[in-house]
Amino acid sequence: ESSNESFSSSSNNDHSFAKRVADEIVRMRTNLSRMDESIKGFKQLSASVRKLEQSLNANQYELEDLLNKPYHEGMNLQANFVEGENLKEGESVITKIIKPQINYKGKLIQAAQVEVSQGF
Repeated sequence: ESSNESFSSSSNNDHSFAKRVADEIVRMRTNLSRMDESIKGFKQLSASVRKLEQSLNANQYELEDLLNKPYHEGMNLQANFVEGENLKEGESVITKIIKPQINYKGKLIQAAQVEVSQGF
């Protein structure tokens, strides 16, 4: 049984803290994107979010930047589709991150959950 314990502790790291931090980073970024940059404290908040992400990076976590990237079939993520007003027919763009894609030491540990806007 002791071999089971060592297996779970070495290969199945508990990433829940990093995932919670990453979720909050995405939530703050979303809110910042809706704010006017001239609002008092905007730059400080932006810098804090950047520092949080750098802390994750320093611990070998990486948030994949998917926002406003083209969406294509076969991407390893969970997508909800909505109609995109200013998109051409057949165009699909990731317009909202619900849960970020997180990689740890280059391996996917959390698939992204996103909203994709599509042109019709």
